[in-house]
Parts: sequence; structure tokens; C-alpha cells
Amino acid sequence: MTDTSSPQIARRMTAGLLPVPFAGGPAMPGWSSAGLGIPSFDTAGGRDVALIAELNDLLQLDCDAVGAYTLAIAALRDGGLRDRLTQYREDHERHIVDLIDLIRTRDGVPIRLPHFPTGLFKLLVQAGGSAGSLAGGDRAVLLAFVTNEGQARDKYRRHARGDHPADVEAMLKRAARDEETHFEWAWDSLDRLGVGRGTLPGIAAESFGFFHGANADILEAAGKLGLDVLARTLRRV
Repeated sequence: MTDTSSPQIARRMTAGLLPVPFAGGPAMPGWSSAGLGIPSFDTAGGRDVALIAELNDLLQLDCDAVGAYTLAIAALRDGGLRDRLTQYREDHERHIVDLIDLIRTRDGVPIRLPHFPTGLFKLLVQAGGSAGSLAGGDRAVLLAFVTNEGQARDKYRRHARGDHPADVEAMLKRAARDEETHFEWAWDSLDRLGVGRGTLPGIAAESFGFFHGANADILEAAGKLGLDVLARTLRRV
């Protein structure tokens, strides 16, 4: 059997030329991520690794939202709508702070970045609404906004229904309530502007939001799996 404690073998593992053992697999004597100078994402076991990946995925979701909100706020003409959306952006900023605390409590590394590429897609959707505001006014801005917000609402709702430690559960339920409030406010505002649910623009926005959210969920789930695999690969053995 190959001696994996050899410095040459360790260097090949680091370069990706040889497989690194995954958590739960057979230990390879003499090898550890710390010995190679690689930071470990997890020191508290497999459950925390998966939880940290989940929390980082939600952290990126809130980073996506902050960028899209900023574009929407800049494009809105009505001061009352701008003020309310600014207030809701602060909810997402609070989620970011809370998620970072939960990740660090578990010795994880917060990834305070938008998703790629879905974070960019969400910005482009909102940018399209902002550009449309020249012709469609605040209605165009909010129609774009609600397509993005629907995915955030649905995603937090799913995670809040999962089995989590008490501190995580409390945070996820608060955030899910926030997202529900944001989403319903957007549709109520669109109703007052004459383009709510049941109108042709509203139906188009709902249909686009469904497919946009489904595609984003698939890509973001793949990214979360990548974070989970990376963290497990770098576990101390």
C-alpha cells in the first residue's frame, strides 16, 4: 500500500493529481489538511460541515438581494416606495450579519459574495426593470423586483421548515417571515399600480419568476454541493 505520509504524495494531493479522502471514508495515515497548510472549513464533524454550506448558500442569497435592491431603489420615482424598499434592504443586511455569526460560531468561513452566475442574472433582471422604468415607471421596477423576491421567499421558506439547531431555526424563521412580507408588499404595490396578479403584466411576471427561480435554485444547489464537498475534502483526518 502506498505510504501517504510521503511529502511527494502530499504535494500531489494538493495539486489535484491524487484523490483526497472524503469525510466518512478511510483515513490515510500521516495526512491532514493542516499539515499541508490548507485551512480546514470544519472542526466539529460532518453535520456542521453540511450546515455551514447551507448557511453560506443563504448568505450568498442575501448578497444577491442587496445588489438587486440597490438597483431598484435607485430607479424608483415614488419616495414612499423607495423608503419601504430601503427598509427591506436593511432586513437582508441583518440576515447577512446573523448568518455570518452562525457560520463563525461553527468555525466556518463566511462567503460574503453573490452567487455566480445566478447573482449576476438577478442583477440583470432588475437592471432590465430599471431600464424599463423610463417607459413603464415604477411598475416596471417592481415587476422585475417581484420575480427576484419570489425565489428568495421560496428558498427561505424551504430552509425554515428543515431540522436545524435552535439558534439556526430561530434565525431562518425570522428571515422567512421577512421574505414573505417583502414579497406580499411588492404584489400589493403592483395591485395599486394596476399591474397586480391576474393582469397580463402580472401573469407574465409570475411565469417568468417561476422559471427564473427554478433555474436559480438548480444552479445554487450545485454551488452548495460544491461547498459541502470542498469542506468535507479539507476536513482534518
